[in-house]
Amino acid sequence: MKMEGRKTYMPFEKKPYKKIGDIYIPRPPLGATHIFFESPDKKKATVAIKDVDTLLGSAGIIKYLKLNNKNKVVVKRFEKEYNWNGKEIEGLII
Repeated sequence: MKMEGRKTYMPFEKKPYKKIGDIYIPRPPLGATHIFFESPDKKKATVAIKDVDTLLGSAGIIKYLKLNNKNKVVVKRFEKEYNWNGKEIEGLII
């Protein structure tokens, strides 16, 4: 069976970053729900990925986490770390 006149479309390739509001972050791994933030003076915070704007003004290192939202238990920690300078991820190519 020959289909003439029909074009097949390939889905676009995902970009290596995600834009949340006006902030660009590296594309979260599959299943990641939260960001773990640690400042140089060892203060820590866990925020939902959609709430990354709460980290503006604080420099440190971020990692992605998968949390069980029912009782806030860490299901998985993703190893890759990113440097956050208070406004953006350092070295992220957009």
